[in-house]
Amino acid sequence: DVLIANILALPLIELAPLFANKVKPGGDIVLSGILNEQREMIIEAYKTFFDMNNCVILDDWICLSGKGI
Repeated sequence: DVLIANILALPLIELAPLFANKVKPGGDIVLSGILNEQREMIIEAYKTFFDMNNCVILDDWICLSGKGI
């Protein structure tokens, strides 16, 4: 399973539990549309459900990815 979301930070935070239910353990999640200054908020919201292990930065934008726990 792979779930990809390219939306703003606040909706991403609100959707974390729903996304966690959609991705099976070991499945991948990719989150983008995030400003670099919002990185820690997103990681905090998702770390209960996912091993957030990768961050790609382009200008002020980031893309985070992880594996379902």
